[in-house]
Amino acid sequence: MRLSLRTALLAGALIASSGAALAEPVSLAQALAQGAEKSPRVAEGKAKADAAEARARQAGASPNPELSVEVENFAGTGVFQGFRSTETTLALSQRIELGGKRSARVAVASSERDFAYLSYRAAEADLARDVRVAHAELRAAEDRAVLARENVAQARELARTARLLVEAGRDPPLRQLRAEAVLAEAQAEEARAFGELLAARRLLADLIGSSDPELSATPIYDEAAPGALPPATPSLDEQLAAAERDAAQARIRVAQAEAVPDITASGGVRRISDGRETAFVAGFSIPLPVRNRNRGGIEAAQSDALAGEAALAQARLNASRAQHDARMLLGAADARVEALSGPSLAQAEEAVRLARIGYGAGKFSLIELLDAQAALTTAKLALIEARLDRARALAALIRANARARD
Repeated sequence: MRLSLRTALLAGALIASSGAALAEPVSLAQALAQGAEKSPRVAEGKAKADAAEARARQAGASPNPELSVEVENFAGTGVFQGFRSTETTLALSQRIELGGKRSARVAVASSERDFAYLSYRAAEADLARDVRVAHAELRAAEDRAVLARENVAQARELARTARLLVEAGRDPPLRQLRAEAVLAEAQAEEARAFGELLAARRLLADLIGSSDPELSATPIYDEAAPGALPPATPSLDEQLAAAERDAAQARIRVAQAEAVPDITASGGVRRISDGRETAFVAGFSIPLPVRNRNRGGIEAAQSDALAGEAALAQARLNASRAQHDARMLLGAADARVEALSGPSLAQAEEAVRLARIGYGAGKFSLIELLDAQAALTTAKLALIEARLDRARALAALIRANARARD
C-alpha cells in the first residue's frame, strides 16, 4: 500500500508548516492577555455594562416641565372678529410622580447595571476558559504531530532495514511489503495529525485575535489548581443569577407604582386683548384608575421574580456540581499523567530500542518490533491525552471558581 502523490505532497506541506510553527510559541499568559484585549465578546460585554451604567444614571431623572401657549377667541364672528377679543394663556405644567415611581425605577436600573457588569465578567471568564482549552489543544496537536513525524521516520528506517534483509535472503518478501504498509499508514497518520494541528491553530488564533499563520503554544504541564472557594462564597454564575433575581424583584415595585396615577399641576398667566387685562390661572389633572390598574403587569413581575428565585437555586446547584466534577476530573487526570509519565514510558522506549537492534541482528521478528513501536506510540498518545484532559479540567475548575472582581 502506497500513499498517493496528493497525500504525500499534503503531508510534506504540513510538515514544513509545523517546523515554522514551533518557532514563535505563545505562552498561556500571553494568550489570555491578548484574548482579553481583542475578543469581540469581551468588548460586547463591556459596552453593554457601560450602557447599563448610563441607564442607571438616567433612571433618577425627574419628568421635564412643559411650557404651553394657548390662544382663544380669535378669527370668529361678531365681537370675536380679528384679534380684538383674543385671550392668550402662557402656562407651565409639571407632572408629579406618585407611588415611588422614581425610586423603583432607580432600583431596577441599578440591578440591571449590576447584572450587566457581572455578565461582562462572565464573558471574560468564559473567554479565559476557552483560551486555556484552545491553548492546551494546540499544544497537544503539536505533540501529536511531532510524534507522527517521528513515527514516519522510524517506519521509513524500518522499511529500509526490511528491504536489506529481504535482499540478503534473511526475510521473505512479505516482510518488506508489511514494512512498506506500516510506512504508508504512518504517513497517512502524519497527514491527519498535521491537519488537526492547523485546525487547533486556527481556533486559538480566532480566540485571541491573532493573524500569525505560524502560531504555536508553549507547553505548560504543571500549572497549580486553584483552591476551593471559601464557605458561603458565591461563584460568578451564582452572583449573576442573584443579580437577575434582584432586578426581577425590583420590577415588581415598578409595576405597582405604575398603578398609582400621577398628578399634573399647572399654572400661568392669561392676557385678555380687548381690555388689555391679565389674570393668573392654575389647575391640576389626575387620571382616573378605572379601567387600567396594571394588574397584569404586577402579576407578570411577580411571576418573573419567582422564576428568578428558581434560576438562582438552579445556579447554586450547577455551580456546586461544576466545581465538584472539575476537581474529580482534575484528580483523575493528575493520576493518569503521573502513571503514564513514570517508569513505564522509559521502559517502552527501551523495549523499542532493544527490539530495533534485535531485529537488525536477526534476533527479533518484524512483528515483535512493530508491537513494541505500537506500544510506545500508544503510551505517548495516552500521556498527551492525559495532559490535555488535565488542562481541560483545570480550565473548567478555574471557570467554576470565578468571581466578580471587587
